[in-house]
Amino acid sequence: MKQLICPSCQTRVFFEQSDCVQCGEALIFDTAQSNVVSAASAMSCANRDLIACNWATDESDPFCPSCRLTRTIPNLVSDRNVALWKRVEQAKRRLTYDLMRLRLPLAVSSGAHIAFDILSDETAGHPIMTGHLSGLITMNLSEADDAEREARRAAFREPYRTLLGHFRHEVGHFYWEALVDQSQLISPFRLIFGDETRDYGEALAAYHNRADRSWNSDAFISEYATSHPWEDWAETFAHFLHIVSTLDTASSLPLSLDERSRHTLDDPYLERDFEALLSLWDAVSYSMNELNRSMGMSDAYPFHLTQAVRGKLHFVHLAILKTRSES
Repeated sequence: MKQLICPSCQTRVFFEQSDCVQCGEALIFDTAQSNVVSAASAMSCANRDLIACNWATDESDPFCPSCRLTRTIPNLVSDRNVALWKRVEQAKRRLTYDLMRLRLPLAVSSGAHIAFDILSDETAGHPIMTGHLSGLITMNLSEADDAEREARRAAFREPYRTLLGHFRHEVGHFYWEALVDQSQLISPFRLIFGDETRDYGEALAAYHNRADRSWNSDAFISEYATSHPWEDWAETFAHFLHIVSTLDTASSLPLSLDERSRHTLDDPYLERDFEALLSLWDAVSYSMNELNRSMGMSDAYPFHLTQAVRGKLHFVHLAILKTRSES
């Protein structure tokens, strides 16, 4: 996220802010300008008062481009659920921003389109499984509860588990369908990721029932990526979004960079030079981890990008470039 500035007092503000802490100006993020503007100059999303959505909308829809993607909202019977939903939508706005900056389609010719069901366990009467089906992403509201999410992260031996990470992973499944399936990329996909036609349900069951939890960290970005080629793609797609989004943030930080790095950071979402992106990411992720350790915190990016994983990331980048060039 490039640096945002309050239009009234020129103070730096965060992407999530609805008001400037310096001057009190009410703020709205205008997606058309990709910048914050005064709330007096734009139409607020209908969810602004309820969950502090700080995005603008227009006369065609009461909800902003991110909120209108939510098909089902959770049960709002409790203040806790409202607070958790606020966190979910906040993360989803980051995802929506990623997709807009990458110029990726939100729908495909088959009719599938991105939508979200944000569900709570007490309404369903059974545990909600976060997942994806033909563009519809289901998110368990409890994933916004830090304690519950951390417990699941530890139980599943995951080095990283965030709301935004979930969204980026699940939307990756949609973009396998949109960018790879039924395209000229399907053959190289199978060479790199494996044969996705093997039974998905059986593969996941085998993964969860494995007694031996060792896995090939040279070939996969995460243990879960080993379960099935679709999950390998989704995990890799999510990491590509992690990379370009973080580099976009780095573009406006007071860093000492050479001219080539500054060119790459001009718009990492649209950068065509994959090696330039990865070279810069190596330096940025190392710096983030060192800073976190100085604060006594865990690594911000606890992953190692091997040559095989870099190749998979490169394939994701090529698939995005191909789709963008054809649109």
